[in-house]
Amino acid sequence: MTPSRPAAQQIVLVGLSGVGKSTVGRALAERLGWPLIDTDDAVTRREGKTPAQLITERGETAFRQLEERAVAEAVRTAPAVIATGGGAFMSARSRRALGERGLICYLDATPGEIARRVQGAPDAQERPLLGRELQSRLYELDDERRPFYNHADLWVPVQERAGAAGAVPEAAVARIVRAWVTDGPRLVSQPSRLERLGDAAPARVPAAIVDTGEERCPIWIGAGELERLPERLRMLGLGGTVFLISDSTVMEAHGQRVARALAAAGIAGASYIVPPGESSKSLRVAGELYTWLAERRAERSDLVLAFGGGVVGDLAGYVAASYLRGMPLVQLPTTVLAMNDAAIGGKVAVDLPAGKNLVGAFHQPRAVIADISTLRTLPRRAYLEGFAEVIKHALILDPPLLGELERHVARLTADDPDPELLACVTARSARLKALIVSSDPYEHGLRAILNYGHTVGHALETAGAYRHHLHGEAVAVGMMAAARIAERMGLIDEALVQRHSEVLRAYGLPLAASGVRPEAVLAAMRLDKKVQAGRQRFVLLDDAGRATVRDDVPAALVEDVVRGLIEP
Repeated sequence: MTPSRPAAQQIVLVGLSGVGKSTVGRALAERLGWPLIDTDDAVTRREGKTPAQLITERGETAFRQLEERAVAEAVRTAPAVIATGGGAFMSARSRRALGERGLICYLDATPGEIARRVQGAPDAQERPLLGRELQSRLYELDDERRPFYNHADLWVPVQERAGAAGAVPEAAVARIVRAWVTDGPRLVSQPSRLERLGDAAPARVPAAIVDTGEERCPIWIGAGELERLPERLRMLGLGGTVFLISDSTVMEAHGQRVARALAAAGIAGASYIVPPGESSKSLRVAGELYTWLAERRAERSDLVLAFGGGVVGDLAGYVAASYLRGMPLVQLPTTVLAMNDAAIGGKVAVDLPAGKNLVGAFHQPRAVIADISTLRTLPRRAYLEGFAEVIKHALILDPPLLGELERHVARLTADDPDPELLACVTARSARLKALIVSSDPYEHGLRAILNYGHTVGHALETAGAYRHHLHGEAVAVGMMAAARIAERMGLIDEALVQRHSEVLRAYGLPLAASGVRPEAVLAAMRLDKKVQAGRQRFVLLDDAGRATVRDDVPAALVEDVVRGLIEP
């Protein structure tokens, strides 16, 4: 008879140095009435020297051995909250020990955000592995350690910037406590969990996850995902009839692959095909889809599958959110734009003549399943426009990704782009959006930075009746406008403006607009969803990787920049 494992009696915090494990740990311990064990503090008490001093004097290898011993001692105390050092979870022996009775929580934020926190912390000099090139080193450590942190039971985004320095991230604490109470026993009793934790190899997980604390959406990205669709649906526990919504172009290119995969798995389904283009994203077409679902006797346990680009994803998502007060939705994006933006985050909508996305809802998909091979059939213009959203994520959150985009232009824009590189870039970009969405699912604050370039971009689309510019092209012009505004307000220098123009031009994206009247663009901007109390809000940069939302941009400056970017 196999002996039963002890029930979970510990909460374990892992993540990069400076992400906030000690701060969250103290708050958790106080909330639960448990002791807090900080493994770095434990090493310091035993050795009489800080980790920084030990690494400097004895070397990292010797310190890791001391750290393993501290972990082995920490797990003997229960109940307890255990905050680990940044590198402790790299040890397979420590991972397994921490998992014996602990719910392991991975605290995650971008290296740029962590760097800002560390630089302002009183113990900034006590982090020797970070060194003087703080942000660069954090990006290196993130790439090295993330695959091992992914072994954790719970992913906890801590990207929030609100509050004074050192303030407890209450949202993270609440999320962990909620998971402990509602889902802790299931998470720690999964089959083969301890074997996985003790495996020396990195964890195999989805490319990214949107986790709001209430809803969880895995994002799979890679070649062959269309054929894996039935397997993914089973993993998600989704049954019933599949109601596939697509457009004629996508169905002609890839419909048979999906149909064969579903038929081979014995999954019943029906499809509705809409015309390609923004004009299908309307209340009229949504009404047609409601009628179709009613005629097919769709039930709330059935599934809406959005198969296509951003238009189909928004339209099908809006229908899924509203029919029967909500049906399960899976996004199956087939464009660069949708894989990096539209399919991720749960914002679904249709357009009105007065503006883009004015009627919509928040409705998180159960999953996003992106098959990179579908991008081969995109027209070149449609393929390249999607990189506007990848570039946007790099500019606002991830300078090293921006560098990758600049270095690998030829491989990513070739007629036959490198599929492995394309999948890696897409996964990194998607992970950035997932982190922000998970931190702020309903756009109460942080998520607004994802609108970089969209204030002017959406207005360009509206003023051109969605005929002159593809979405990514309009966003590219919008980012140039935001860069010019920020430069003239003294927030960034001309070099960063030039970097905008060079990377956008390299990906075949426009730097200026034509075919629209400046007056129409400015009028459309006044109807933008981000207007509050009559004041326009703009997402601007303080630096590469540092975005801010401002409502103090002079109207005269906005008008001057917009007019300067619209060619006669």
